[in-house]
Formats: sequence, C-alpha cells, structure tokens
Amino acid sequence: MDQLFPIAFILLSLSLLAGALWLMWSAGSSIEKQPVMNYRTGTWTTEVVKPVHPEMKDVKPGTELMGVNFEQKTECDLEEYRALQDRIEQLRLELEDEDDDDDGDVPALLKR
Repeated sequence: MDQLFPIAFILLSLSLLAGALWLMWSAGSSIEKQPVMNYRTGTWTTEVVKPVHPEMKDVKPGTELMGVNFEQKTECDLEEYRALQDRIEQLRLELEDEDDDDDGDVPALLKR
C-alpha cells in the first residue's frame, strides 16, 4: 500500500509530461497550415477549402479571400461628419412629424 501512491504519482506525472509534449509538437506542426497574416495592417489571406456559408455558394475551392479587421477611425472628414449629422437630424424631425397624429397616447378605459 505504501508503494501505490509513488507509482500512481509517477504514472500521472509521465502522462502529463507526454500530453504537454504532444500539445507543443502539434501546435508547432500546425503553423505551416495557418493562413498568411499581416498583423500590422490587420489583413490576411486564406484559401477556400469548401464553401459552407450560403453567401459563399459561388466561391470555388482554391479562391483566395482577403479578411480585414475594422478598427475605429481616429480621424474623419469634418465636412462629411457634419453632412451626416445634418441628415440624421433631418430624418429625426421627419419621424417626429409622422408621430404627431394627435390620436392620443393614453389608452381609453372601457366601462361595462
């Protein structure tokens, strides 16, 4: 009984070591299969293996696609921003005008 715990500890330690080495080896060997990524620009390319999404039904396997990470823009064109804000305000006023139909906002209570 005294030798059971050291043997179990050694077996558990060896299995954990083997699992850790296998994970490191599999992660290192899968680098070759990764798409080409450029982290500075936020873009990458990859090849289509099989079309799975309905919007990709016309994309043939082997077609190179480009992905982009959209980051919040820190600078904007002031004229375009003002024009957009004016359009938003105009639409807001139009919606307010459509809502003013004077039908009352309080529900009527029916007495029986």
